[in-house]
Amino acid sequence: MYSVYHETYILLATIYGGILIGFIYDLYKVFRGIFNPKKLATNLQDIFFWTIITIVAFYVLIFSNKGDLRFYNFLGFVIGVGIYYYLLSKKIIQALTFLVRLLKQFIRDLWKLITYPFHVGICLISVPYSYCKMRSKPVYYKAKRIIKLPSRVVADCKKSMIHYFKKK
Repeated sequence: MYSVYHETYILLATIYGGILIGFIYDLYKVFRGIFNPKKLATNLQDIFFWTIITIVAFYVLIFSNKGDLRFYNFLGFVIGVGIYYYLLSKKIIQALTFLVRLLKQFIRDLWKLITYPFHVGICLISVPYSYCKMRSKPVYYKAKRIIKLPSRVVADCKKSMIHYFKKK
């Protein structure tokens, strides 16, 4: 038999475990809301979520009362989740969403900072290239026409000869 003091400790530990489970659920909810995974990823995340919840529940039960299951253990988990949901959940979700958006913006800015020298290098190469291409385009096409001129003259001569001999 446990003393009343020890049973109160077990109840408070399971309430704490319920609060922790509620927090993990909010993390899971924010993660799913941001990344919007497909069906297979959702199933894998669900399995991972329930595995973590099971580990937390077993950890709380093993270290609080050596794994003995009592009604007040389940009641403590439910009370803990209820306390978390009604008192902390909205503020925690807002804070987590803010932190994730901040982290997302930081990663985006960091990526821009890292890739900026490459963009500058590409610009330094492409701007002279496009300028040279724009300036040399008419010359290129004129040269192409001049180079193809003998073959076009021969082809036109063949056509006119064939046309001339077909008439007779």
